[in-house]
Amino acid sequence: MPASKYIMDSAPDAITRINGEDYLYFGGTSYYSLHKHPSVLEAAGNALKDYGMLSATTRLGYGTTELLETLEEKASGFFGTEDTAYLASGFLSSMAGVQALQIQEDFDLIFLDELSHYSNQDAASSVEKPVYIFDHRDFEELKTKLKEFVKPGQKPLLISDGVFPVFGEIAPVKIYLELLEPYNGILWIDDAHGMGVLGTHGRGVSDLLDIQSDRIYTGGTLSKAFGGFGGIIPGTRKFISEIKKGAVMNGANMAPSTALAASLEGINILRSEPGRKEKLWANARYLKQGLRNLGIPVNNTEVPIAAWETGDRKHMENIREKLMDRGIAIQFMTYIGAGAEGVLRIVVFENHSTEQIDFLLSELKSLL
Repeated sequence: MPASKYIMDSAPDAITRINGEDYLYFGGTSYYSLHKHPSVLEAAGNALKDYGMLSATTRLGYGTTELLETLEEKASGFFGTEDTAYLASGFLSSMAGVQALQIQEDFDLIFLDELSHYSNQDAASSVEKPVYIFDHRDFEELKTKLKEFVKPGQKPLLISDGVFPVFGEIAPVKIYLELLEPYNGILWIDDAHGMGVLGTHGRGVSDLLDIQSDRIYTGGTLSKAFGGFGGIIPGTRKFISEIKKGAVMNGANMAPSTALAASLEGINILRSEPGRKEKLWANARYLKQGLRNLGIPVNNTEVPIAAWETGDRKHMENIREKLMDRGIAIQFMTYIGAGAEGVLRIVVFENHSTEQIDFLLSELKSLL
C-alpha cells in the first residue's frame, strides 16, 4: 500500500501529471523545474553510459570518479569556497558537518532550534554532547540559555535551518552570530531550501543577509533548486578534508552517476542563467501579495513557500481536495513545525506564469 493516494506520473513542473491527470502544480521543491530540464536529463543519461549506475564503493576506495571531482570543483565555484564535499544524500549533510566540527574540537555543547529539521536533530544526537533546545527563532530565550548553560571556557554550537520548510521562515543568523560571539561560538546552518534560491549569487541565507563569517558552517542539498540529488557542504579545505575522511562520507557507497551528472548540470544552468532567480523571486512576491489580499497571513520574503492554518485538519484537507477537483494541486502537510492540525502549503516555481498564479488565487478565494 503506497504512503500516499497521490501518485506522480511525470517530472515535477508547473503542470504535473498526478494519478493520470494533469494538474497545475504548487507542491514539492523543484523550484526551477530543472528535474525535467533537457540538458539535465541528457547529462544524467550520458553519465549512465559512461560510468554505469554507480562506482559501488566508497570514495576512499575506488569510488572517486572524474565526474565527482568535477562536481565538487564546480560547486566550490558556485558557492565561492575553497572546497566542497558531495554526499549521497542531503539528509546526511548536517550529520557529516557536525561530526567534522566535533573531530576538530570546535564546540562543547549544542543549542538547537526546536523546529529544526529531522536531519539536524539526528546530527545533534550523533555527537554525544549536551543539547539544549530553544523556542523557534527566539533569540531572547537563546540568549538566556547561553548565559545559563555555557560554562567558562566552553564553546557552543548553534544548529538551525536556514529556511524552515513549512512556513518558509528565515533564521535570524546575524543575531545568532552576535549572541555567540562572546562565547567564541559557531553556527551550523542547514540551508537546503536557501541554496540556489536566495542571495545575489544564489548561495543561500548568508548570501541573502550579506554575512561573511568564519564562524558559520553550511550544508544543504542539490535535490531541490539544482534539479539533481545529494548533499553538498561548501567550506575551507581544512574543514572539507575532515568531512571527506569522516564516517558519514566513507560508510556508504557513492551516489549514482546520474545524480552527480544531473547536479553538475543544474549548477551550470543556475550559474549561467541568473535571471531564473529573479523570476522565482518575482513569482514568490506576486503569490504572497495575492494571498495577503485574500486575508491569508504569509511573510513577504522571496522564499517561494507560503503556508497557513485555517480551521481544523478536516477543513484544510477539504480545501485541498476541492482545489484538486478544479485541477490545482497544493499541499496539505503535517510536518515538524506544522502544528497539531497541519497546514496548507503552496510552493511557487520559476516557470509558473502570472496567469497560473492568478487562477490559483481566484479558485482559492472562491473556497475561502
